[in-house]
Amino acid sequence: MTLRPAVPGILFAVLALGGCVATPPPLPSTDVPAGWQGPLQEDAMVWPTMEWWGNFQSAELDTLITQVQASNLDLANNQRNLEAAQLSLREAGFNLLPTPVVTIGTGASYSETRNDNGTSTNNPSQPFTLSAGFTYNDILSKPATYERALADYDARVAQAADLALNTLGTAASTYFQLLLTRDKVVAAQQNVANAEAIGNIAQARVDAGVAVPIEALQQQIAIERERANLRSLIQNDLSARASLALLLGRNVQGFDVNGDSLQQLVVPAVRPGLPSELLQRRPDLVQAEASLRGANANVAIVRSDLFPQISLTGSASAASVSLSELLSSPDTAIGVSATLVQTLLDNGQRLRNIDQARLSLENALASYRKAVLGAFNDVEVLLSNIQLLQQLGEVAMANLEAAEESFRIAQVRYGEGVTDYQTVLQSQNTLFSTRNAWLDNKLLQLNAMVGLYQALGGGWQAESAE
Repeated sequence: MTLRPAVPGILFAVLALGGCVATPPPLPSTDVPAGWQGPLQEDAMVWPTMEWWGNFQSAELDTLITQVQASNLDLANNQRNLEAAQLSLREAGFNLLPTPVVTIGTGASYSETRNDNGTSTNNPSQPFTLSAGFTYNDILSKPATYERALADYDARVAQAADLALNTLGTAASTYFQLLLTRDKVVAAQQNVANAEAIGNIAQARVDAGVAVPIEALQQQIAIERERANLRSLIQNDLSARASLALLLGRNVQGFDVNGDSLQQLVVPAVRPGLPSELLQRRPDLVQAEASLRGANANVAIVRSDLFPQISLTGSASAASVSLSELLSSPDTAIGVSATLVQTLLDNGQRLRNIDQARLSLENALASYRKAVLGAFNDVEVLLSNIQLLQQLGEVAMANLEAAEESFRIAQVRYGEGVTDYQTVLQSQNTLFSTRNAWLDNKLLQLNAMVGLYQALGGGWQAESAE
């Protein structure tokens, strides 16, 4: 939650002397489209929720994401950095107020009186003192300084949300990759079995003298190729588990997941709302907007150097020989002073500072526009890509069914001596590649949805300025 320290009403008149921080330049109307051109699923939920990963309908993924939120080392650092930023904002809030100093002290004193007869009287005492004072410097620049600090805090909050969104998206994609690898291990095992079956037939035909030895040799090469691919996939399984374990803050030794296939995962649907709403839903856009506000506040700060520097100081002190008299009837002294300092000549340094601040503001505006345009383009491309992947997925499934039937027929006809070896080899390779293409498409669809959830802000929203 963004903490904005309250400014006492008695200070409003003083702070008003510095003027208000101007609003940053708005985005051109052409930067924010009225609607999306990409295909939308009208029956889908508008905008993702904060628990977007639940839409894949995997209890294990839900558990893993919860564990990442609790144990990820980067997210832990993220939380500590956010707490430090909150402390900095509180400090900036206190800087809006005068700096008070209150002290209390005591010390021994001694007095002596001489009479005409030479006698003396000693009057030892222990006076008590209580003093209070305040200083209030750079009054005109304080509103803009606080606005810059507030913009910096908002940027840090958005940066933390963006890191969390990317970390959780990486965790989901890594889990999907692990399941894909296990699907491919099963497919590779089937490929090895199919290749070995064809190898047995080829060797039997060679032994019977109805085929040349080259057929058996070529098939043996195909068998070893599929066995090597299987070993590589098993190694990829270990690599994916290690990556997922690191995200959980764990060692890969003894770590595993129960899931073994992408087939149980649902490819969810989501429909973005109005493009203008994206400006407050994507953390990176909110961060860029906060940087723009900070640059705008910095212009106001350097502009204040053109005006006199106003400072107030005040002090009050009380003294008494006893603590009780210090509270009831002390000797008091009060003083208040104000200073006004105006720089008359600085060889144009203040004007150069303003020019530099304005240039920085223009750069921040350009960076913000670039981030906004890039965000809208990301969503448009992802919407179109998701539709394309769905269509390709249907084709991949039909191709896989056809390839499986083609291989079955070729295998039977080869065993009967009707089909030559090259036909079997071709149908075998087609089946292997088609099966992998179908699995890859499922992963692409799942990762595209993760990408869309991230592009839409993952359910996050910037807090109201109120």
